[in-house]
Amino acid sequence: MEQAASELTGNEPTLALVGPFPDFPPSSSAPDVSVGVLRASGEYALIACESARAGERLFSIDGEPTGAASRYTIQVATQLHLDLSHGIGLEEMLDSYFWRFMNHSCEPNSRIEDQQVIAVTDIAAGEEITFHYNSTDLDMAEPFDCRCGNVNCAGRIAGFSSATAAERERLRPWLARHLLTGVGSAEGVAGPADGETARVADGSKTAY
Repeated sequence: MEQAASELTGNEPTLALVGPFPDFPPSSSAPDVSVGVLRASGEYALIACESARAGERLFSIDGEPTGAASRYTIQVATQLHLDLSHGIGLEEMLDSYFWRFMNHSCEPNSRIEDQQVIAVTDIAAGEEITFHYNSTDLDMAEPFDCRCGNVNCAGRIAGFSSATAAERERLRPWLARHLLTGVGSAEGVAGPADGETARVADGSKTAY
């Protein structure tokens, strides 16, 4: 991984495979689907290196628990965010914290349930793995204007609490549990029915 980490800091487009590794014991965040971190034009993205089916678990999110949101944290519970420990280098980030390279999309192909990343569409090998930042974070530490150009682009990404009623309803299939059972239901977004399974913008979590 040291060579891959070094190459990711260069100028040429580079893809570093981050797992799963059959010859090594899995970490708590070891992916079920082989993924890689792509660096191109100074930006990073998490890429599927093999195909995945809708509903398939991709990997889990592990990190340092914190109650404070930052540009790089992910909210996984009502008052819980996950962050990186201080001093984490790129090599260790690739090994255990590759989730940090997931970018926002207004039409995502994955969602976060507790600390599990689940595919919501079929994902092809080579496709970027994305999630909607408003589906996990109640309030973004650093809101940004999305420029994805999608017909359903939310525009300003500032967290679920700032989303319009229409946008909250559109987010419902992707919403994290803490928003479905907490603010979601209180603000008029219905939770899942019985038996129901519930390109880089300025605010990307992946600037390194």
